[in-house]
Amino acid sequence: MWRLMVVFTVGMLGLSACVATTGDGVERITGGEANAIRLNQLDLVNAVRAQVGSPPLTLSSELTAAAETHARDIASQLRAWNFGSDRSSPQTRAERAGFNGIVTSEDVAETFMGNTEIFQAWISNARAREAMQNPAATHMGLGWYQEASGKLWWVMDIGAASRAVQVATAE
Repeated sequence: MWRLMVVFTVGMLGLSACVATTGDGVERITGGEANAIRLNQLDLVNAVRAQVGSPPLTLSSELTAAAETHARDIASQLRAWNFGSDRSSPQTRAERAGFNGIVTSEDVAETFMGNTEIFQAWISNARAREAMQNPAATHMGLGWYQEASGKLWWVMDIGAASRAVQVATAE
């Protein structure tokens, strides 16, 4: 628990300088901050995984692309859920983005909170926490879409890089 608190505190301090505030008082995430935010989220998830002995995840550009696409899509649907406007599943979206494996979980949120706060919300949810700790998972992607109002639509996809890994752990 101590390690998680340290990682969380360092992450919050590091990201506090990464969000720009506009004249209207709305905090905006800029393109230059995207990698730092994703790496911070990865560190937070990996700290939770370490507590239960699960190996660390690697950031996946394919899962990130799928998450970004879905974040924009759920924003246009005005609904934070796991179905695409074309009724696609997290697995279908990941495959379209080039991910060669199994999506083990997808968490979505509609909020004005930043990534560390949304991490807190997700980790407080038993299902989301278990998905983050899944020892079969190997990769993570994080995407978001921010409206002009500042509202954020977050998507975090976690997956196992190979279908063989998923099948082997299920037996």
